[in-house]
Amino acid sequence: MEELGPTARIVWKLARNHTWGQPIPEEDVIALATKDEDGDEMRAALDAALELSFLSVGPHAVYIPNGQTKHEEAADWLRESTGLRFVDVLMTATGCANQPLLTFFN
Repeated sequence: MEELGPTARIVWKLARNHTWGQPIPEEDVIALATKDEDGDEMRAALDAALELSFLSVGPHAVYIPNGQTKHEEAADWLRESTGLRFVDVLMTATGCANQPLLTFFN
């Protein structure tokens, strides 16, 4: 898997580390996604990720809302923006959403 940028790592970690629709505290998302960046850099990456249409934020927590449309948007964004293999994104999306494989990626 190729190296992901900070914003992509945030989306990837959200997809991998929560049940769809269950918020993760913002600081936990930042900690999960941080590699060599400092706190300000990762906060900026989280702010950029929150501009994506498929992410939502509650009181200090981030999540991908329940509903197939948001799942598809997140999976499509990961595929198109990162170069991740279809199978990697598909397994992440279906593993978290407990949806049939073919509901993703029309």
